[in-house]
Amino acid sequence: MATDLLSQSAARPAASLPVKDKVVVGLILMFNAVALTIELYWILHHQDMEGRSDLFARIIQLYWPADSSWRLPGYSIAKAFTLSYELVNVVLTPILSAVLLWGIFKHRRYRYPLQLLIATYTTYGTFLCFTVAHISGYAQFADHSVGA
Repeated sequence: MATDLLSQSAARPAASLPVKDKVVVGLILMFNAVALTIELYWILHHQDMEGRSDLFARIIQLYWPADSSWRLPGYSIAKAFTLSYELVNVVLTPILSAVLLWGIFKHRRYRYPLQLLIATYTTYGTFLCFTVAHISGYAQFADHSVGA
């Protein structure tokens, strides 16, 4: 019998998740909650953040000293880059995360390559974000001194 990546590994019922899977599920839910609230809010209102004062705007204001592209209107190169990777995080990641959660709860074999795919592009995006900031001399940061 040939086993297929989408086949179920009938090792245990969905109710008995190992601790490592419970941690993975918790992290997935937490990261997606942030993506579908704060980051989605920013994507929808990124052009008028300085004029907003509601709860999500005040939360995002905490990040402004670290990256002015989250505050300023327009489409600078830095903001376009931030907007593009946040769009991936808000649109693509929750869909793939839902499929991953299903795979975890149903003990599907495809969950491992999918989990690796999500981890890989998330790591790559984070690496690009920090590398671009470093190469630009932290141009988007309010303070360019060490330890600020």
